[in-house]
Amino acid sequence: MIESASHNEAENFTNTINSIKNKLVNRFLFYGLIIALFAIFIPTLLNPNNLTIDFYFDLVNLFALASVYFFRTKLSLSFKIGYLILIVYSFFVTNLYQHGLSSVANAILVLVPFLSILVFTAKQTVAIHVFSMVSFFLISIIHIERPFTFENPEFTNDLIEWFIYAMILTLVCLVVAFLVFNLNNSLFRLIKNYESNYLKLQKQDTVLKQNIDDKEVLLQEIHHRVKNNLAVVSGLLELQSNRAPDEFSRTTLKLSTNRILSISKVHELLYQSEDMSRIHLKKYVKELAEIIIESFNKTGKHIELEMDIHVQYLNINHGVPVGIILNELMTNSLKHGFNRKQDEYTIRITAFEEKDHYEISYQDNGTGIEVDKTEKPRGLGQTLIKSLLIQLAAEHHLNTEGKYQMSFRFPKKKTLQ
Repeated sequence: MIESASHNEAENFTNTINSIKNKLVNRFLFYGLIIALFAIFIPTLLNPNNLTIDFYFDLVNLFALASVYFFRTKLSLSFKIGYLILIVYSFFVTNLYQHGLSSVANAILVLVPFLSILVFTAKQTVAIHVFSMVSFFLISIIHIERPFTFENPEFTNDLIEWFIYAMILTLVCLVVAFLVFNLNNSLFRLIKNYESNYLKLQKQDTVLKQNIDDKEVLLQEIHHRVKNNLAVVSGLLELQSNRAPDEFSRTTLKLSTNRILSISKVHELLYQSEDMSRIHLKKYVKELAEIIIESFNKTGKHIELEMDIHVQYLNINHGVPVGIILNELMTNSLKHGFNRKQDEYTIRITAFEEKDHYEISYQDNGTGIEVDKTEKPRGLGQTLIKSLLIQLAAEHHLNTEGKYQMSFRFPKKKTLQ
């Protein structure tokens, strides 16, 4: 596994280096083609006598350079650089042969080590340069004055001039090769460090994801166990309510059972969800309403549940108190609001999301209730609702004239009290 990772790392590293070199060579091809066009055609336009066989040879090199640029995406990096070196060498030889040391185009030879060091080794680059200099000295024989004897001062002067030119050219080529070699190594180390750091971050990210997955599984198991434990408690209360001696005791136990089930339903939805920190509000309200209606609708009334919920999720800190509040409100509607015969029985729950707040509204079309004008709640349910509204830091409004309607608005990020 480690060897495979190392192999992939080396392969990725090589591909990255080659990609950078490819972009560099493609730019070189483009600008080299433009410069070659000017270098070949402008002198010819200024002096038609330059239309010699060397011009046509340069034209062939120009066509070769244009072909390499045109097919650059289909050619390998080594082939492009090798072909470029051949073109540069050919251009250097033809200009040296035609103009001798008087041609400034001879300086193009420095491009050979520049290109060679990109893909070839230092020894191969030196070998290519030596071959070029051998060609340089062979062509020098054509331009040096004869006879080739030291008694001939012109021969001596020409020989010294060509030798000095060769040394300067070699020195410049070595400096260029050295600089490109160092740049190549610096780029190599830079990308290697980058990829090494990237791999470390990848490993750390994998470990963190594994830890998160493990904790999510653990949290899911905790929610599952809490839900099961609450189900056991509600089951015990249900059994106890069936054995209660009077209706008041049975109703009280049933209310406690539903309060526990409203909390249990939150944990059930959480362990079934991919996101363990929030519940799907519409699904929660629907399932909670079904439990409450089944528990308290003993006369078989057809109760219409209307939901207009535009809040997709609530976090667990908001979900539990909101669920218990809705549990109390629906229980009150079934016990007190719908205690008279009427054409239809409707419960409507809406939820909207503002920038920084949630607003939830509950309404039934029952008979309404009498509200105690004092600050003291009349029963446990109202006490519980008031306590949970304080916990949510919620503002609320109540309307009980011929119906029951409560709306409450609480902040999204408010720290629960």
